[in-house]
Amino acid sequence: MAAVALGAAALAGPLAAQTPADTLIYNLAVTGSGTRLSVEARMIAGEGTSVFLASPPAGAGTSVTAFGASDDRGAPLLVQRTGSGYVIARSRPGPVRFRYQLSFTDSVAAGSTAAGLDSVRLYAVTRSLFVAPDPVLYRKMGHPYPVVRLQFLLPPRWRLVASWDSLGPVLAPRSGDDLLGGAVAAAADYRLYDGSTGGAAFTVAVRGTRAFTDSALVDLVSASLRLGAEAFGAVPVPRVTYISDTGRKGRTSGSLQGTSAVGLLWEPGEMLERARSHDTFHETLHLWFGGAMEAERWWTEGVTDYFAARLYAAWRGDPRELAALCYESLRNYDRIPHRRTTTMTQEAHSLPGGDNTIRLVYRKGMLAGLLLDAAIRRGSHERATLDDVARRLLAAARTHRSKTIPESEIGEAVAEAGGSTAAHEWTRVVTGTEEITEAQVAAALRTVTGVELPPPPPRPANPKTLSKPPSP
Repeated sequence: MAAVALGAAALAGPLAAQTPADTLIYNLAVTGSGTRLSVEARMIAGEGTSVFLASPPAGAGTSVTAFGASDDRGAPLLVQRTGSGYVIARSRPGPVRFRYQLSFTDSVAAGSTAAGLDSVRLYAVTRSLFVAPDPVLYRKMGHPYPVVRLQFLLPPRWRLVASWDSLGPVLAPRSGDDLLGGAVAAAADYRLYDGSTGGAAFTVAVRGTRAFTDSALVDLVSASLRLGAEAFGAVPVPRVTYISDTGRKGRTSGSLQGTSAVGLLWEPGEMLERARSHDTFHETLHLWFGGAMEAERWWTEGVTDYFAARLYAAWRGDPRELAALCYESLRNYDRIPHRRTTTMTQEAHSLPGGDNTIRLVYRKGMLAGLLLDAAIRRGSHERATLDDVARRLLAAARTHRSKTIPESEIGEAVAEAGGSTAAHEWTRVVTGTEEITEAQVAAALRTVTGVELPPPPPRPANPKTLSKPPSP
């Protein structure tokens, strides 16, 4: 750990000019032939005699061992293990050093929300890496989060990919949420591509061989950002980082981590066709819905899926792409056993998680986006669309500390944009449980695209069931 200790001292320089505030410095070193991280930190906390730290959550794919703490002179400090982390006791305010070993459950991350480390690569959501102060606790106390600086000590030739700001080799998360809500990756063979569009810069980091070219993925990312900005306003963050790596066979996963990092871990042999392209648009649009604005999951997941399908079809110049994705969603919706007894919000609150192909918040949510968009267009005589509602909600979210828009406010915006026609559709598909039919989807597609888009021929399929039905 000698190199780590020297690194911590070297990081103190960028903080010298800061106004007095709590500060937190990390060094993370890949050790054990690429099987674990050794982490050392130094925290200057000006108040209190106890330092409260939260551990990576259960299920993060990592485990903390050998946690210890000392003062700046090396004298050990008492550490108490709690259910969610550690409490370090000190006799007076001043610097505290703590260190720990971080082991990884998997060598290859199980998905974009997980963590994995082996001798050739690292991918991790950042909440899986850090023992750190809890940002929620700081907000409750009304205290600013410590100024954070960190540095990774990596094997030779490895390149680090992260969404944080940088000061040379030093990384500078903007807040506690930024520290714990992102994703990082590192390997010797990451290929980096930079660009800008939609009012933001972006980086696409690609690793491994693919069934598609790097340029095809970069073009897709750029299109999703550009069309998202055209529909909903400038990209909400100054820079977005996309991390594209090969994941496990049979597992394809994409997600927005925090507000500016998108992980795309696709199984080997994945093609950059409709499904993965639509997924990439979907994850990009989470910058607006799920990042800049929070709402019920049927909006942040389902309606986002509809917007992603429509913008992807616009990029391809083929409305049949939108139709194919909507009819696929309808087929999955038809297999959900509780579709006529449970609203999307009831499902989200009584049964979080699960296979998104048989979840109302995803499948009915996407169809609700289509049907509400069509109803607004009809009710306003084509003077308004669901995009107008989305822009209004995003503007409102900027005035809310939590960025959360309640369902009732969404309903009011829909009714104002599309009148009684849209209000009736809201009651039918959002607050009600009336079945959505193929004819209704076809009519809505005709309204939105201006062309006839009949459903594809039916195909047999075995219905899926949820292990635990939701309680209405």
